[in-house]
Amino acid sequence: MEQFQNIQSVIEYFSAIYSSWQEVNCLLRNKIQNPDSGDLSSQKFLYKFYNKNKESNVFQTNLLNLILASSAEKAGVVTTPLLVLLRENISLFENNKTILEDLNALKIIEQSLLYYQDKRVSLGEDLKLIKTYPYPSEVERQMLIDETRKELNELSGEEEKERNRIAPFCENFFPGIYQLGKELVAFINAYIPEKDVIAESQVKSFRQNISNGILVKNDQTDKVAEPDAIFRTRMFEKFLILERRLLTDKYLKEENQNKELRWISTHENGKPDIKRLVTFLAGMLDNNYFLPNKDPKIKAFFESRYHITIGQNFERKRRVPLLNEYKIVFHNYPF
Repeated sequence: MEQFQNIQSVIEYFSAIYSSWQEVNCLLRNKIQNPDSGDLSSQKFLYKFYNKNKESNVFQTNLLNLILASSAEKAGVVTTPLLVLLRENISLFENNKTILEDLNALKIIEQSLLYYQDKRVSLGEDLKLIKTYPYPSEVERQMLIDETRKELNELSGEEEKERNRIAPFCENFFPGIYQLGKELVAFINAYIPEKDVIAESQVKSFRQNISNGILVKNDQTDKVAEPDAIFRTRMFEKFLILERRLLTDKYLKEENQNKELRWISTHENGKPDIKRLVTFLAGMLDNNYFLPNKDPKIKAFFESRYHITIGQNFERKRRVPLLNEYKIVFHNYPF
């Protein structure tokens, strides 16, 4: 029983790290296409990912436990999809090193502090008005001047606290992640002989769904598109911002240690509210998030991402009537 729990935790580890490297590579591709892209949410993810995994001895320990619990050949089945992602990351970085080593992550700090800049300008305008407005008495004028200056001082203090809070996230993590990827590839190559590694060309037709400690062949995986196959340039990052709102508003829920997403919005009868999801997708379609003629891939992508069956609800004739409805249901979402 103890041995099963050990292999279970190892499989969960590789499942989680595989998903994380997928997200890293997606952010890396977006950054290459648009070096000025990115937001605080994506930087927080990179910060947590890098600091959690930069000590490669944890990976080495899990790799050894995987080999000891099975064999080098079976371990190769688990590590080969990850190896593909690692090599992709290394290749992307090396082919775009000039761009990626020159990133100015500090821009994100300034973008995140725009609220304070706008508020400061507004209070400055108020102060000018107070100084020239014909108040009944100078006492009243001075009282308003003092209050406004106090607000400005408090605002500066809040801004400095926020700047210090987000400063650790606003670094260029890609060079460090690149070095980490090279270390992990070296570990895999050292412990798993080349003959036990599945050829990369076979990975596309033989993906493994690593869940609950069991390796299951997933015939649907090849049908699920990568984000850059359905999203227009820079729109996937905008979508991630919307997705955080879905989590906040309880349409979505993160489950288990892998933080898998599940659509939890339901009707009064307890059945999944698929119409609400399609309404959200209609809003994205109306705002040109997706490449043209990708309906089947879009549906498959969100069915896989949110663990729900959309089915015929995504057909054009069913979603067109929702184009106006999304503006009401999701009226405060920054599409």
